[in-house]
Amino acid sequence: MRLLDLVWPVLREQGVRTGHNVVVYYPGEGGALRIAAGVEVFTDFAGHGEVQRVSTPAGEVATTAHYGDHSGLGQAYAALDRWCAGNGRRPAGVNWEVYGDWDDDPAKVRTDVYFLLEPTAR
Repeated sequence: MRLLDLVWPVLREQGVRTGHNVVVYYPGEGGALRIAAGVEVFTDFAGHGEVQRVSTPAGEVATTAHYGDHSGLGQAYAALDRWCAGNGRRPAGVNWEVYGDWDDDPAKVRTDVYFLLEPTAR
C-alpha cells in the first residue's frame, strides 16, 4: 500500500486515465522477491521520482481469477501450479496480480493472477 500511495497522487495530478492496481513479482536474490506496484494506465504520463512507467511482462501466460478475500490468493497460485504441472508448462518466475474493484462483500472482490510461462520448444 505504501508504494501505491506514491503512485496515485502523481497520476491524479496529471489527469491520467487509470484502471486497477497491479503488483508484479520478480525473482530476487536468495529467494527474495522484488516487486513493482502500480496502476493500469491508458494514457501516457510523466514519471516523477520513484513513480516510473513499467510494463507487465510480454509473453504467454497462465491466468486465473480469484473471487474472495485476498488471504485466499494462495488457492489461485496452487491452481496455476497444478495447471502448469498438468500441461507440461513451466512458470518463468514472474507473476502479477491485478486487483479488481473493491466491494464490501468479499465474495465479489476479484483478483486476476498471471504466471508468465517459459516459451515452449518449437
